[in-house]
Amino acid sequence: MPAGAAEPRLFLAEVDADHDAVYEAQLGLLDEDERARLARLRLAAVRREALAARLLLRHALSACWPRPPQDWRYRRGIYGRPQVLDAPELSFSLSHCAGLVGCLVAPGGRVGLDLEPAERDTAELWNARTLAPQELAELWAQAPELRGQAFLRSWTLKEAYAKASGRGLRLPFDRIAFARDGDGVPHLQRAGAPSPAWRLWSFRLGPTHLGAIAVRRARVGQDAIAIETVAALPYRGAESGRVLRPADPF
Repeated sequence: MPAGAAEPRLFLAEVDADHDAVYEAQLGLLDEDERARLARLRLAAVRREALAARLLLRHALSACWPRPPQDWRYRRGIYGRPQVLDAPELSFSLSHCAGLVGCLVAPGGRVGLDLEPAERDTAELWNARTLAPQELAELWAQAPELRGQAFLRSWTLKEAYAKASGRGLRLPFDRIAFARDGDGVPHLQRAGAPSPAWRLWSFRLGPTHLGAIAVRRARVGQDAIAIETVAALPYRGAESGRVLRPADPF
């Protein structure tokens, strides 16, 4: 495999109306199907977010594999999960939300990325369908002002794991929990038992966003994932170059 493709790599870019000219100038990098899907999005903000995500994916893949961004092609795998054609060694996960888009690229296996706004109101999700019993008990035991962030830590990990597994919202979230052991690293627990096959990262991106990453342990040689950007897409945040580690305090 090309140098630099052996470990997971996380790329970030902004989603901002100020950069519309930059995004639109690169519309030709997308294939016909992608452009048709974008044309069906009527809300400008939704289209902008989708366009930035698709562009970041192409540039991120090209940063990991020597191929022009416009040459990437995709297909739908099991459960409809998108896969890269002609480079099965690469897997990826996209996440985009208010003001930010991220792309995680790794060799083969299963990877998942989730990004959420730090101020997202999640109270309607604090229930037995999204949290395991011990998680729900721990949530309600916390001070009211801390519950939103506590929920988002668990929710982003579950979303990242759901994406990596390929099953998405088909997963029984109430039977999946995450705990930090003495080493400070988040661990997946299913039906109350640890599941050591996965490696997890939970992190904050400045004051505005939270994130989580899930990767099959067998596919990761190191714990460190550096945050990167691509020259073709703007990113004015201070996170570029930061190194994420599973044991980092959240």
